[in-house]
Amino acid sequence: MTRDKALKYAKYRLPYSTEASEFVIQTAIVGQGVVADIGAGSGILTQHFVGKVRKVFAVEPELEMLRIAQELLGERQDIEYIAGVAEDTKLLDKSVDLIVAANAYHRFPPESTIEEFKRILKPGGMLAIFSYQDDFNFIRDTMHVSNIEQYIQRLTATRHSEPVEYFYGDSAPSRFLFKQEHQEGWNEYWGAVISSMESPDEREDWFVAFQDAHKQRFNDIAKDGVISIKYSTEVWLGQPKYK
Repeated sequence: MTRDKALKYAKYRLPYSTEASEFVIQTAIVGQGVVADIGAGSGILTQHFVGKVRKVFAVEPELEMLRIAQELLGERQDIEYIAGVAEDTKLLDKSVDLIVAANAYHRFPPESTIEEFKRILKPGGMLAIFSYQDDFNFIRDTMHVSNIEQYIQRLTATRHSEPVEYFYGDSAPSRFLFKQEHQEGWNEYWGAVISSMESPDEREDWFVAFQDAHKQRFNDIAKDGVISIKYSTEVWLGQPKYK
């Protein structure tokens, strides 16, 4: 991932609910626990836990994303940045009270990730997976604006088919929703779209067609140059039970 794309990701992605993270901290951590944010990206979820728990490990494979997280969150005693993946976090055995993951979970290789979660979680440790509940199909429609074959192939190649509950093993997590509303203009909309790993860069021959499709879509739904996005931060929370 380029630095420009990582910067756009940090700046333009839909925010997660502060209320949601506070709920998870109050519910899942007894005292000042240790949190691992797997697939931390630019820190858009990590930021909600820093300063509120004893320590946060921000684990992210994309080095530009990790650098942006360091720049935005700073060097501090209660956060450690780790170049790692879900199936190889570099963390010690039984070292984490709570694992959190945002939308990156759909990229995790399921079986090897479960083995790693089992290894790093303390007995009684919890797992919280954050995502977006697409209340009015805005996110779904954004992903399907372009029927360009290269984009569809990239989306398919980067996502597994397992449901979120799969990562909890034999336990059944609880699901919580925290409603939000967000307004944005074209620059914010396009910044979020183009920050995706699957989106083309300007050197690719399908970039213009991709951008034109999104310009048309934005103009169709905008009022006075602004769109309003209604969605929810979705949280799956539970204590995994792995064999």
